[in-house]
Amino acid sequence: MAIISKSVKERQIEADPGKCNGCLLCQLRCSYRFEKRFNPLKAAISVDPFHEAGLAYAMGFDDRCDACGLCAQVCQYGALSWTTKGGRP
Repeated sequence: MAIISKSVKERQIEADPGKCNGCLLCQLRCSYRFEKRFNPLKAAISVDPFHEAGLAYAMGFDDRCDACGLCAQVCQYGALSWTTKGGRP
């Protein structure tokens, strides 16, 4: 699967669906930032475990995503990475 990226100003989030295991920690953390409660459906990042057969997950970002990097900080599987201008998190 292809790498998906979201760039906002000098920040960038990259998602590698091939490394995702579908734990939804990224969605939980993101939803808490926006809604002050844990609800994956309210997150600016989406992980769709029913996209394809096998271990591939569909990942994406909606318009609210500002590439803050919180999702990448909680990703334990390396499916999300965060950089800023100059290549530093």
